Amino acid sequence: MKLKININIIALFVSVLLMASCKTESDTAKDTVPPGPISNVTFTPGYGGGYFKYTIPTDPDYLYARAEYVTDIGKTISKTSSVYSDSLVIEGLGSVKEYEVKLFAVDRDANESEPVVMKVTPLEPTVAAVFKTLNIYAGFSAVVVSLENPNEQPVDIYVNIKGNGSEALKVFSSNKKEERTFIQGLEAVPYEVSAYIVDHYENKTEIKDFGSITPLTDYELDKSQFTFLRDQRLYGDKWDYSEIDWKNQKPYEEWLSIYTQDSMKNARETAYEGNIAKFWDGLTDEDPTYSLNYFHTGDQSYPFSYFIDLGREVRISRMRLWQRSASAWAGEQVKTCQIFISNDPNPDDGILDDWEYVGEYTINKPADEAEANRELKEGSEFWMYPEEPKFTRPFRYLRYKAITRMSNGNSGCMSEITLYGEEVK
Repeated sequence: MKLKININIIALFVSVLLMASCKTESDTAKDTVPPGPISNVTFTPGYGGGYFKYTIPTDPDYLYARAEYVTDIGKTISKTSSVYSDSLVIEGLGSVKEYEVKLFAVDRDANESEPVVMKVTPLEPTVAAVFKTLNIYAGFSAVVVSLENPNEQPVDIYVNIKGNGSEALKVFSSNKKEERTFIQGLEAVPYEVSAYIVDHYENKTEIKDFGSITPLTDYELDKSQFTFLRDQRLYGDKWDYSEIDWKNQKPYEEWLSIYTQDSMKNARETAYEGNIAKFWDGLTDEDPTYSLNYFHTGDQSYPFSYFIDLGREVRISRMRLWQRSASAWAGEQVKTCQIFISNDPNPDDGILDDWEYVGEYTINKPADEAEANRELKEGSEFWMYPEEPKFTRPFRYLRYKAITRMSNGNSGCMSEITLYGEEVK
């Protein structure tokens, strides 16, 4: 009797399992019915591709549209849109010719509709459009590589440079709208330069010969003659010394309108441990524990300026700026500055004349942390005229004007400035 009961229980348990199994298979059976195709398809050509506009099917399980096409090198490319989009972009086509593109509607079970076949002709490929803007020219101890890429598609620029007994192939990757990079460390001798561009779909331009390029020469200017151009010297015989306390002295009344922080007036010479003379003392603030080599304005709104007497006439080509290491890439570090120069011929009456705006320069943190650390140590380099490398006109006096800070703070600070160029004989 006991054995019979156990057998019945086992049989009942197996039946329940079979029923549950059948129910699960029925409930989770995969849909095999494809959705309807997309409709009302139009195509707008673009560089190396373009985009389709369409009406999505009414199927409730529709998920996305997919385009499939073959590139010039025989590679099959698949591009998809989202469930919420009525457009789809294709790219990577290497010629201005007719291509066949198949467009599928895909549902949540990966069923694909019958394809809508479109014959399309793109504009010239991205590499060809970018290649037209490619320019290589002489810089200071370098050659400059510049280009425009309005679609911001990734491209690789291959630059072959031959001269001074060696030959090298340099490769740069970029997806910026405007790119300017440098091949540095070159001597002032002729180099034969050529280049071509390749995109990520292996479309390649022809090789362009830029001929012989000879880099320009400059050198680091000695800073031993640099001095702070205090307000008294800046205004010369226009300065009112009648006040005994120098802290209360100002220019004569007719000159007070330009004696403002955003015009012809210095920020504080000394604040806390900082001093403006440390801005050119040859020491950078590498160690936040032991080094205090930076200027500090104290409580200071932006913009503000410092005026520097370089001690002799020079022409400059570029500069390097070092941050205070304790708050690198943040806080009250100066982010954007402007440079002005003057060669006032009559400094006894004040250095108020002949000021010329040179340019604006912004320190941006590199995305790569190793590159950011390298720049922090070696300084952020700027060419005075990045689009057309050349020397400034001869001058003796320099105005460093801080425009914005890195982030929060109520003051300004920087560690060091170095100028490159040549002395005027």
